[in-house]
Amino acid sequence: FVSNSLIYILHQCQLGSRLREEQGGSIKQPNVAVLVASAGDNMMQERMKLTKILWDANISAEFSQQENPKLKFEIANALDRDIPFMVIAGEEEAKEGKCKVKDLKARTEETVDTKDLVSTLRSKGAIPVGCEFAMEMLNDGNS
Repeated sequence: FVSNSLIYILHQCQLGSRLREEQGGSIKQPNVAVLVASAGDNMMQERMKLTKILWDANISAEFSQQENPKLKFEIANALDRDIPFMVIAGEEEAKEGKCKVKDLKARTEETVDTKDLVSTLRSKGAIPVGCEFAMEMLNDGNS
């Protein structure tokens, strides 16, 4: 008796193996869903706060540990690594309890309340860590 799940897992392993071969040894996929950046100086604490909110919701996220990274380099970094979303902390937004959510694939940006950050990202397709495989199985089952 071989379950459909086991067949699916074996198939995924074969696909991964073939992709690794085609791409020279690694599968080029983002290892994080969200890059948290900032516009303005001395925003490290705000970036850390927003990242912690995402981590607490099991959304994979990272932020630059440089004190004042340039936003244009942060955007270039996210695009180069194929990271789908950015959360940007600005000085004015931080004072108002808001941040910007940038969907790099759809090329959209919106300002949201910090309390709505997780739900906004989830509504755009950010999947909690550990659920990727289950989402793949669900999506494959719906095709």
